[in-house]
Amino acid sequence: MAVTGKTGADAIAKAVFRIALVSVRYQPKLAAVITQAESAGAITSAEGAAILAFLATIPATKVALEKLAQYSGF
Repeated sequence: MAVTGKTGADAIAKAVFRIALVSVRYQPKLAAVITQAESAGAITSAEGAAILAFLATIPATKVALEKLAQYSGF
């Protein structure tokens, strides 16, 4: 049985959906900025990799949240 009511899932889903739209649009530019920041020593390569890894998970997270929304009706 679906869990409904205030779980915060709807708010999280809306935020991820918005992040997904923005990340698709700006990911190439952000990747370039990350490379420049690493070269300048502003961030480490590990930090740059963490940002890129996070961005890579957004599409799959969006799809999973859409399925959850269908199940729970939020």
